[in-house]
Amino acid sequence: MKPAPSISAALLFHHGAMACVGCREPGAFGPDEPQTVMAGVAFSWSVITMLAIVAALIGGLGFYITKTCGRVDRENGTR
Repeated sequence: MKPAPSISAALLFHHGAMACVGCREPGAFGPDEPQTVMAGVAFSWSVITMLAIVAALIGGLGFYITKTCGRVDRENGTR
């Protein structure tokens, strides 16, 4: 695949990053910005939760594959 079309498309459609006022101008509303802080905490916990769910799924799938391969090996007498 040629990178030139991808690079040119990225440069043509490049826009500045959009952000909320709290992220764009941190500290503009005083030292205590409870809305921004709470939004950041909620975002952090949601990301951590999603990563934990993915890790649990991958771990469960790995356990299932290991257990199934062991059972098949025992049935076939290959180990």
